[in-house]
Amino acid sequence: MTAILQLSALTKHFRHNWTMRRVVVLDGLELAVRQGEIFGLIGPNGAGKTTTFKVVLGLLRVTSGSVLFRGRPLSTADRAAIGFLPEQPYFYDYLTVQETLTLYGRLYGLHGSALTQRVAEVVEQVQLGHKPRASLRSLSKGTLQRVGIAQAILNRPQLLILDEPMSGLDPTGRHAMRELVRTLHGSGTTVVFSSHILPDAEALCDRVAILTRGRLREVIDLRAAANGQLYQLTVSSVGAETLAALERLANSAPTPDGTGWRIRLPGSAAVGPALDLVRGAAGSVESLVPVHPSLEERFLAHVGHARSLD
Repeated sequence: MTAILQLSALTKHFRHNWTMRRVVVLDGLELAVRQGEIFGLIGPNGAGKTTTFKVVLGLLRVTSGSVLFRGRPLSTADRAAIGFLPEQPYFYDYLTVQETLTLYGRLYGLHGSALTQRVAEVVEQVQLGHKPRASLRSLSKGTLQRVGIAQAILNRPQLLILDEPMSGLDPTGRHAMRELVRTLHGSGTTVVFSSHILPDAEALCDRVAILTRGRLREVIDLRAAANGQLYQLTVSSVGAETLAALERLANSAPTPDGTGWRIRLPGSAAVGPALDLVRGAAGSVESLVPVHPSLEERFLAHVGHARSLD
């Protein structure tokens, strides 16, 4: 599938304000976002997610590496095809929803009837049709997030970047935001968003990238059923020697399960040898089922590894 956004060896250094020591925020980041997908960027605070977005948008200069948009170096004109919602957007809170979107529409170069029509379309699209004349200071956090997305899609972007769009929302607001993202994606927009809320990323994304300490740790295809597949084997009537052999094979200790034992096998290559061990010991195979590690498990494995290096 064609990549709409390609980051190659992306590196960004800062100088500490006091010590002037070099701080590496992005370290050789390699990432490709496919046309038409919902892509999630997840990582702990300080992982480099917002910096990545700012580099793509031209708000920060990259130290080294390149950003390609639709196969060519990202230009100022290309950025007109990108919409952006920052984590903490700032709005003039004395303006109404309609006035705010009209202001942003003019910044996008829209005027006259085209501007009026587009603002009306976007207000309906993000379900703010009942609040066009409400002042922003009167709106809830969730409704303000809708205003933020509305300004980001006024230009009908091919790529929409959302920095922590679920941040600070209650469960109802998170659900509404997920549905809005799905609607935008359904209209043909490629969506990239960062999040600390892993269930939202797991529910929405086609793929997610785990970023820690400015480095890409893993890209997970959430739609590929066999990706990273594990197997849970349940056995009975086996002795201590067989259990020890299974533990070595699985690299994890068996856990009791009623009258038997559960063993999590690391992949399909371990299934045959494990079954041979059980059969050779005249044991019984009660069940063998594929399991998939949750996004949280995989995320915590990488975060824990990164912290162990500190």
